[in-house]
Amino acid sequence: MKQKAIFALSLLAASQGYATEFALKLDTKNPLILTESPVVFAVNEELKALERIDLSQNKSQLLHITPESKGFHYGTTANSKEVQAFILDSKGVYVTTQTKTKRLVSSNSLLTRLETDDFEKIEFVLDVNKDGLSDIYLPGFTRSELYIQQENGQFKQHFFDYNLPLRSHTYSESEELEISTNFTSLPIVHDFNADGINDLVFRTRKQVAVLYGAKNGFANAVDLVHLPTDFGKLKGKKVRTTQELVDINQDGHLDLITRTRPITEGISALEAKVEYDLYLGQPKGFNSGAIKLPHTLGVGGMRVEYDFDGDGLLDLQTMDVDIGLTTIAAIALGGGKADVDVEMRFFRQKPHTLFDKSPSTEKEVELEIDMTRSMRGLPFYTGDLNGDNKHDIVFKSSNKSLYIYYGSTGKLLRNEYKKISRTLPDNPHDIALIDVDRNGRKDFVFKYENKQGPARIEMILN
Repeated sequence: MKQKAIFALSLLAASQGYATEFALKLDTKNPLILTESPVVFAVNEELKALERIDLSQNKSQLLHITPESKGFHYGTTANSKEVQAFILDSKGVYVTTQTKTKRLVSSNSLLTRLETDDFEKIEFVLDVNKDGLSDIYLPGFTRSELYIQQENGQFKQHFFDYNLPLRSHTYSESEELEISTNFTSLPIVHDFNADGINDLVFRTRKQVAVLYGAKNGFANAVDLVHLPTDFGKLKGKKVRTTQELVDINQDGHLDLITRTRPITEGISALEAKVEYDLYLGQPKGFNSGAIKLPHTLGVGGMRVEYDFDGDGLLDLQTMDVDIGLTTIAAIALGGGKADVDVEMRFFRQKPHTLFDKSPSTEKEVELEIDMTRSMRGLPFYTGDLNGDNKHDIVFKSSNKSLYIYYGSTGKLLRNEYKKISRTLPDNPHDIALIDVDRNGRKDFVFKYENKQGPARIEMILN
């Protein structure tokens, strides 16, 4: 770490918080499933077992899962505002408790016919009309199903036409043909045409489509949105895909971010330049002019998701990971683990001018990667830890250290960091920031694996 620490402390002795812990009923190696509430879920994918945990009450219960179950999501019903497990099986979707199940919808859609090896989280629950009740979306190759929950807890069925993009691959040795699809599981609920009624916006790698809403429901088919640039393979051995749909400048319109990368082979991919373009939104579409965003290299990434200075505008964050031959050798010698240097840049968004060309602040940190765990990202966590309405960022650099940088109105993040020393879970995904006591400040939640029995949870409340 090349920054100056203001002080170091053990979380257990921190004056601003207190610790609590309890054992789970389930033996699990999987990370906790978060729900944007104090309720989380623990899952054992192989045993097809699920445990509902209320962190605010230090209570948990094993849920009743039928043998035909394929995956789960979470939501609320009219009869109970508490977060519950929604289970997908071969007959549709049911909600479950410790002792019983209740069928919510019956369906033979694409998802109900999945052949799954593990019992995993599958996203199929959302709130399409923002009434606080969970609705169910079950996609199909050509026809999709939407089940909208009513105030009495019943679900109203709606079918609509939507052709998912299909890709084929032929295996030359066996002459087998494989057909697959790739899409963002859940649509974005947004008033895309600015008529005062929420629509459902779908994104794939090459397309954006909208199911327009009306006063009495939704349309019977999606409309494809004209996009301002080409997607797929481009001249010069490049590939362009959609990256994200987000209202960056808070003007009520979804903006489109695209990602263009070169087609590379082998180790050259680690140094490839990845470019991002922004197309500002307008009613029913996007502006034609591209705004260049900061690029990244290799396995790095870019996101526009957090507000670090509390001004209500989303700031831009890039990440470049230094993985060379030395790091690859260290991963091989370390059993899949190695420390890598990560350079993060943070760009403040300004009204009307969007992002500065130069970063507001930069952080160079050393983070551990673990290739044996198929990590979906590097070990850092974001949330408001001190209740000042600014996002803070936490880095895990080893099994005994966390580094906290607090959000700032000046450079987005303060120069100083707070170092927290304690034994941490081996898997960085077993660390989470959750507002357990609903006081506006994120708390630390740690899940520790136990080789001799169920896992345990420790919490540090701010």
